[in-house]
Amino acid sequence: MAIISYILLTILAIAFTIVGLYFLILITGNVKQGLVVRQQLAKRVESLRMTEMLSRLGLDFDQYLHTVPLTKVSESMGKCESCPTTEACDQKLIEEKLEIIDIDFCPNQDCLGHFKQQNEKDN
Repeated sequence: MAIISYILLTILAIAFTIVGLYFLILITGNVKQGLVVRQQLAKRVESLRMTEMLSRLGLDFDQYLHTVPLTKVSESMGKCESCPTTEACDQKLIEEKLEIIDIDFCPNQDCLGHFKQQNEKDN
């Protein structure tokens, strides 16, 4: 009976090890894929006014990219790309420092304001 228990425990330990390794491989793959997606978004966002807007608001672009969910980043990028108020944006981006209330024309004001608020709360 003791031998059967040891054999079953060994089989169970091997099964848990295999499952654990499988999940580790899946998680590693997802992390790598997430990094690639974020790098692609970073390249795309660098050409937008949004990067400069973050800077003028005193926000770190890398922190924004790695803190805000990808769906929100992508949505904000789409709003920036199709923005109808680029002239007002360019005028504001001349200023060295901006506050959220200064960008009431920006379609991303709410998202950037929320990020700034979270950023200040964490610091």
